Amino acid sequence: MPFFWNVQTGFETCEKAIFLVSTLVVTYTWLCYPLLLCMLNRLARRRNTKRECRPTFSIIIAAHNEEAQIAAKLENCLALRYPQAAAKPSEMVEVVPGTAEVMGNVEIIVASDGSTDHTEAIAEQWAAGDHRIRLLATQGRAGKSGAQNLAAACARGEILLFTDAGTRMEPDLLERIAPHFGDPQVGAVAPIVQFGEGDGAVSRGQGAYWRYELFLREQESGLGILATLSGAAFAVRRALFRPIPANFGDDCIVPLDVRLQGHRILQDPAAIVYDEMPHTPAAELQARVRMTSRNWSGILARPALFNPLGFPGTAWGLVSHKLLRWLTPFFLAAALFVSAMLVTGGRPMVSFWVFSLLLQAGFYAAALIGWKRSGHEKCNRIVGLPFAFCLANAGFLLGIVRSARGRTIVAFK
Repeated sequence: MPFFWNVQTGFETCEKAIFLVSTLVVTYTWLCYPLLLCMLNRLARRRNTKRECRPTFSIIIAAHNEEAQIAAKLENCLALRYPQAAAKPSEMVEVVPGTAEVMGNVEIIVASDGSTDHTEAIAEQWAAGDHRIRLLATQGRAGKSGAQNLAAACARGEILLFTDAGTRMEPDLLERIAPHFGDPQVGAVAPIVQFGEGDGAVSRGQGAYWRYELFLREQESGLGILATLSGAAFAVRRALFRPIPANFGDDCIVPLDVRLQGHRILQDPAAIVYDEMPHTPAAELQARVRMTSRNWSGILARPALFNPLGFPGTAWGLVSHKLLRWLTPFFLAAALFVSAMLVTGGRPMVSFWVFSLLLQAGFYAAALIGWKRSGHEKCNRIVGLPFAFCLANAGFLLGIVRSARGRTIVAFK
């Protein structure tokens, strides 16, 4: 009997340890880490200094079958306020020989990834009417990364501004971004991406989630440890750009390469671009799975950044902001399973485990109601936020599973 009692006690202790660790990790990832960032920023009070700087820009638009949006995108790019007269290139990067005299301060490159609609024809028409626009086309389907790599190899500007066809930019975007590159330590700049928020639970929940994400990036930017960008639009020095592997996301691998080369990434709250969120739970789940799968593989492909001696702040940020967040569904599942196990049987503290189980069950019940009412305007935040949280974590889970199975995503969608 003592032997079996010891075995049972050992199992129970192990279960409690699993619950405690899982709960602490989730609490730290989603609550304590943001608070720590905020506290450190208040102590550091680091200010980003802007300097007079007017680098040349290459705006790169990777597109696949974007005939419905490419004309509006080009019009939006041409409306950006930035000196267009030819200027002497600065000494920030090595200039491609023979190109400085033929480009102004801005060029626009449409990189078509095997488009089969009228995307290329529309881009050619615009290019014929404005020398700042160029059309490049991949040989067959190369994926978004392949199109971006092609454009970057042919770009003439000192700064590469990658942007999606569906993203709209404020007219002063380049004017806002340019001064940051006067600091030689700044390697990339991220504008703020604003999404239109709809009436349903998905849109409201996504909006809250994105505001939370922007807060984290703002705090990390202030500490100089930011290592992520938004694929909707970001600017990077051409000299720091490295070809993007087909199975990695540009918003993940480009900032990691910038940090590996010892340069900082800034988020500028005054530089604004606009994009649209997925409007249905299925579309949001698909987007989350795609991003997690590509970014999980991308981060693990740069293990040097996890060295706390070489990159202490970046390593801390990547583990807390990225890896632990993507692993959250596994910790949540462990906490739920252990709570259910500890409720059964006449074990000590059973009332605590019953309360814990009921609390978790109530949260997931609210998420389920939010899912059922996701298309209703009257769906409030009480069920909308749990639903958005669970939807994101479902995407994390499926994305990691997809990455572990070696399934790569190289196309746009």
